[in-house]
Amino acid sequence: MKRLIICILVSALFLGSCSVTRFVGHYVSSGEGNEGELSGNIYRSEETAYSIGMLPGGWQRVKVKGGDLVFQNTGLNATITVNSDCDGKKVNYNLPVLSESLLIGINDKELESREEAIIDGQSALYSIYTGKFDNVPIKIATLVFKKGSCLYDFSYASSPDSFDTGYREFKAFTSQFRVL
Repeated sequence: MKRLIICILVSALFLGSCSVTRFVGHYVSSGEGNEGELSGNIYRSEETAYSIGMLPGGWQRVKVKGGDLVFQNTGLNATITVNSDCDGKKVNYNLPVLSESLLIGINDKELESREEAIIDGQSALYSIYTGKFDNVPIKIATLVFKKGSCLYDFSYASSPDSFDTGYREFKAFTSQFRVL
């Protein structure tokens, strides 16, 4: 998947931060042809348009080249990413495989839990993993689902000790997602 390409520019943004926020640089896509814009809570690109949920105070959007959207909460030492991929080739993969593919580069990863959900009328999969990024413990939640010829994936990454607070916010955020 194109979002697995390491984005060196984004990594450089977060060199002074902990590994959790540097994880964004590892995760975001290469941005091949999917440069979109966010207006209010509506994201539009050449390939897709969708409405995102609201995040509580403390979350700030971080503009990155590549990937759709990234939000950071320095108080929680956490990030949330939102990405779409509408090339149509990957919709044949199952949701567990798509979830696992988002974690390339995470060492000592272990699946902690999986939960099926419905997002925008489609079957979706939440997965929670623990592992290490840059030898620092990290806990990551992913959400993946397919709609039409597009894949949508989300991640929430945090230090294990602050994971639960941000995870509740992540679940509320993703539950409001709608493809337009």
